[in-house]
Amino acid sequence: MIGNMIAASIPTPVVIPFSATGGNETKTIGSTKYHIFTAGGSFVTSGSAGVVEILSVGGGAGGGSTDAGGGGAGELDLFSSQTLTPNTYTVTVGALGAGCPAGGGAGSNGGTSSFVGISTITSLGGGAGGGQGSGTGKNGGSGGGGQGFPTSSAGGSASGSNTNAGGSGISAAPNYGCGGGGGATSVGANGTSTAGGAGGNGYQLTTIDANLTSANFTSLTLMTHLSAGGGGATDAGGTAGAGGSSGQGGAGSNVANVAGNPAISFGSGGGGGAGGGLSPAGGNGKGGVIIMKYSI
Repeated sequence: MIGNMIAASIPTPVVIPFSATGGNETKTIGSTKYHIFTAGGSFVTSGSAGVVEILSVGGGAGGGSTDAGGGGAGELDLFSSQTLTPNTYTVTVGALGAGCPAGGGAGSNGGTSSFVGISTITSLGGGAGGGQGSGTGKNGGSGGGGQGFPTSSAGGSASGSNTNAGGSGISAAPNYGCGGGGGATSVGANGTSTAGGAGGNGYQLTTIDANLTSANFTSLTLMTHLSAGGGGATDAGGTAGAGGSSGQGGAGSNVANVAGNPAISFGSGGGGGAGGGLSPAGGNGKGGVIIMKYSI
């Protein structure tokens, strides 16, 4: 009797559910809560330990200037799970790579994104497109495209997950096509004598998660893909390289003194290469992103 009375007096432990704060946009859809980081910050967890899925994309690279290659896309690490205990976790979102200013030369590589949790996720920024005076495409997540004039130049190599090499430029009249930047699902195309190479295609958002649409998240407005490469340029005339995945990466230019287009893709499309022989600038890449989701 005494034993039963003691047992009955022991309170039932209170279990505090897992919860988290942080991010530039948060939203619950059904039984899943999403946190989207478009800039660095903290992911703060409390309560019980919880399983969080994390997607990370590095920043897209800038295109080169003057008969130049397109910028490469940032590395894309698809959703993977970590069990997070109550703590403050550091989130770093890779900055966009700037297109090379007018005057000739390579663009800038994109910045690296990272999440420091139970294990660290690191997503490399894309490699910049090459341009006159620095013609070879730069190495990165996906590689940048190479220039086509005055010499043929190779595209940059790729490193990490869901990345591809940049295309080569070719010094061949009449239009000296430059290489496209690599994307998440395909290489940047090589330039030809009459056309710049297209940027490599990105990864479709709704293939990753059907809820990742612009209808659900303002952060994703106009976005359909992650990590599309930028198109290569030509010397004045010919056909400019298209941005990967229906323009989510920036297109190159084929008009003298007209700059390449910036990337549209939300998560790290490469900038387009600049075109023409009068030193126009390269297009900017697009910054990276980190997306977290968990069941509630």
